[in-house]
Amino acid sequence: MILIIGGAGQGKLEYVLQKTGLGPEQVARDPETARSRPVFAGVEQWPELEENELLAANPEIILICDEVGSGVVPADPEQRLRREQVGRLCCRLAARAERVERIFCGLSMVLKGEGTWN
Repeated sequence: MILIIGGAGQGKLEYVLQKTGLGPEQVARDPETARSRPVFAGVEQWPELEENELLAANPEIILICDEVGSGVVPADPEQRLRREQVGRLCCRLAARAERVERIFCGLSMVLKGEGTWN
């Protein structure tokens, strides 16, 4: 599994599609579809994702997640909890990932893993 993180609008999906040669039709937007597609974009929308089930069904998936923990801390306790859940999910995913990259302004920073994409 590969984990791609970065802020909204930083070019994460475009980067993955360019690196893999995949098309937008091969990108899942929900956990159920992600079981059978090579890329899952929008992981941050699913903070209670059952990652064990997803990775068992699709161990080579590329997960794309917006960073949600930076910026102004929300006054709403539910929004703070959601940010915490997404952050913890990303920590678990990063620990299991073969490769983790952060995309900023369309540029990649490799946080974990060596070499180039397959």
